Order: sequence, then C-alpha cells, then structure tokens
Amino acid sequence: MNKIRTYKIIIISLLALNMIMIAFFLITKQQPKHKASANDIRSEIIKTLNLNDQQTALFMELADEHKQAMQEINEQKATLLYPYFESLADSSISISKDDIIFQLQQSEKKKIAYTYQHFKEIKKILTKEQMPYFKSFIAKITRRLIDK
Repeated sequence: MNKIRTYKIIIISLLALNMIMIAFFLITKQQPKHKASANDIRSEIIKTLNLNDQQTALFMELADEHKQAMQEINEQKATLLYPYFESLADSSISISKDDIIFQLQQSEKKKIAYTYQHFKEIKKILTKEQMPYFKSFIAKITRRLIDK
C-alpha cells in the first residue's frame, strides 16, 4: 500500500513538472519577426519625414521607381546566381565564375548607388523645416538595410 501511494505521488509530481515546463516554453517562446510590408515602410517614412500631401505623392512615385529598379537588379542577380551554383551539381555547365562574381559585384554596386540617389531625391522634396527629420530617417533606413 505504501509503494502505491509513493508511485502516485511521483506520477503526480512528474505530471505537474511537465505542465510547468510546457507552460514555461509557451510563455517564453519568441515570436517570429514581422517583416514590414512596403506599405508599412512607406507609411513609416511619411510619418518620420512629416510629409504633406504633395510631398507624399512625390515620395510614392520615387518609391515605386526605386522598387522597380531594385526588382530588375535582383532579377539580374538571380539569372547570374542560378548557373553559378548549378555548376556545382552539373560539371557540364561551363561558366566563368570570375565573370559572374564581377557581374554580381557590379549589380550590388548599382543597387547601392541607385539607393543613394533615391535618398538624395527624397531629400530634395523636403522643406527646411523637415531637414532635421531626414537625419533620423537615414539612421532608421540604414539600420533596416544593414539588418536585412
């Protein structure tokens, strides 16, 4: 009788411990990072720079142009990366790896230069009163670009 009681206490203790561990893991589970959509980012920029309606329309045009340019560059990079890595699996693919690396570097250079120019264009639409906000904008957007 004593053994049965001991086993019951052990089983109940183990069940309680399991429940506590499960609750702990559920409570402390990290939520996946929410990737901001283009509209979220644009809205945040409009607020950060305190843009008026006319500036917002210009900014949206600039943002659309920038997005299109980045998509084109990313598509070019994808066409370069596919054969580069595919050559590992298929030795019959004859490519100049150095040329592809150089072209990828040029694509990245183009992205950086285009983005820099894009920021200059955004700066041009700002008033003197909004210039202090631009510094904050650059700090935020640079962190976002680096953290990608």
